[in-house]
Amino acid sequence: MAIGLPSAMSQYISPVDFMVNNPRSMFANPAFHTNEFGFFDFALGGINVNVQNVGLKYDRFFTFNDAGKPVQVNLDKGLASLRDKNYLNANISLDVFNSGRRTKHGFFTYTHRVRVMETFRYSKDLVSLLAKGNAAYLGENNPADIDLGLAVRGYMEFDFGYQMNLTEKLSIGTRLKYLAGLADLKTKNVNIKLFTDPETYALSLLADADVRAALPIEIAMVDGKFKTGDFNLFGMFKNFGLGIDLGGEYRINDQFGVAAAINDLGFISWKTNPIQLQAGLNDAGPFYQDGAFVFSGLTTEQMNHMMDDPNYFSNLTNTLPDYLDYSVEQTERYSTGLNTSTMVRGYYDLTPEHRFSAQLTTYATGIGVRPALTLAYSGNFNKKYDVIGTYTMMGGSYDNIGIGASANVGGLVLYLATNNLFGFFNPVNRTQLNFQFGLSFVAGEKVNRLATVVLRDKEAGMEEDPLMEEDPIFF
Repeated sequence: MAIGLPSAMSQYISPVDFMVNNPRSMFANPAFHTNEFGFFDFALGGINVNVQNVGLKYDRFFTFNDAGKPVQVNLDKGLASLRDKNYLNANISLDVFNSGRRTKHGFFTYTHRVRVMETFRYSKDLVSLLAKGNAAYLGENNPADIDLGLAVRGYMEFDFGYQMNLTEKLSIGTRLKYLAGLADLKTKNVNIKLFTDPETYALSLLADADVRAALPIEIAMVDGKFKTGDFNLFGMFKNFGLGIDLGGEYRINDQFGVAAAINDLGFISWKTNPIQLQAGLNDAGPFYQDGAFVFSGLTTEQMNHMMDDPNYFSNLTNTLPDYLDYSVEQTERYSTGLNTSTMVRGYYDLTPEHRFSAQLTTYATGIGVRPALTLAYSGNFNKKYDVIGTYTMMGGSYDNIGIGASANVGGLVLYLATNNLFGFFNPVNRTQLNFQFGLSFVAGEKVNRLATVVLRDKEAGMEEDPLMEEDPIFF
C-alpha cells in the first residue's frame, strides 16, 4: 500500500495566515495584499515547526487518581482509542531569504526556503500485539496484521510570486516554484502478518517490504552487504521540480469578502541515486515452510543439543538473519507529486480593524483528502499590532485553539504564533504541537489592505491610489 504525506506535511492552518501586518499571510493565498511598500528578511524570517500525533495517547492507557497520578493500566480503553491506521507526522520549514516590492499595479515577492517533511504510519495491531501478546490473535483467519509506512522528504524551494489588482474589488496572484530535492524515502509496502495456531500456539510469520529512495549518498549491495559512497549534497540540483500556487480575492463591499487558493501544485523528479529496496523471507533452514517463517517450539533433539553444547543455541539464533531475503537495486528516476492544498475563505469586517473569518482547507495526502475548518478573529490595533485567535477542526483533532501576535516596531515586524495552545501544556496527549516565529524588515508607510483602501478612497473622491504616489525609502 502506498503511503502519502499527510496534512502536517503540506501547508497547514496557521494564525499567521490571518495577520494583516505580516507579509507571510501571502503564503496562504498569493492574491492576498501586504500592508507595506516592501519587505525583506533572512535566516530568522520564518521558522515553522509542526508535529501531529493521530493515534497513541498517554492518558488513554491509564486510570488516574484525583491527584492526576496514573494508578492502573487500562489496555482495553487505550487500544479502543486507536484507529486502524495511526500517524505521527512532522513538518519543519525554514525561510532562508524573503523579499517583496510593490509596483504600480501589483506586488513582486521572492522566497528561498528549506522544507523537511516526515510521516510514520502504523496499524493498531502493532500496539495491540506489544500490549497483549499473540494470544489475542488465534486462528488462521485472525492474524496480527502489522502495516507500517514511512515517508521522509526534504527539498529547497525558490519561489517567484506576483499579486495584482484587476479591478477595485478583484485581485489575483500566482507563485511559481523551482524545487531542488534534498532526499526522498517512502515505503510502498511494509507488511508483517503473524499467525498463531489455536491448539499448538505455533507461530507463522509472513513478511514483505518494498521501499523507494533517492538519497544524497550512494547505497549498493556488494557481496551481500550494504556499502555506502560519498555524501554529495550538490546532487540535489539533479532532483528538479516545479510547483505553482494560484489564488484570488474578491471584495464584495466594504465589509464582506471572499478568497480562494490552490497551493503546492507540482512535482519533483528524483534522479540522485534512486534505489529500490525489497525484502521477504528466504528458505534458510528448518524454520521455513511454504513461504513463511514457522516456529512451533524446539524439538527434543534440539533441547538435548542445547544441554550438551552451550554454543548450539547461539549458533541457532545466529542463523535467523539468513531467513530474511533482501536486495538493493539502482532504478530509473521517479517522480513524486507535491501535497496540494486548497483554501476557501469568507470574511466580515466589523470595522477596518476587526475581522472575523471562516476558512475551509483541504489537503491531498496521497491516500485521500483531509478537510479542516477554521474560525478566526484578527484584530489590528494602532496599525502596528495584530492579535489573532483561531479554532480549527480536523479529522481526529477538535481542540485546536490557536493564538498569534505580531508587532511593527520601527519597521521591524516580529511575530509569534501557534495553532494549538493546549499542546504546550500537555504535549504527550495532544494531537498537534506547533509553533512559528520570525521577523521581517518592512519599508514604506503602513496602510490597510489595498481593497479596503481603494473603496475608501473612491468614496472620498480620490482618483489615484495613494500607495503608488512615491517609492518606498529603501526599496
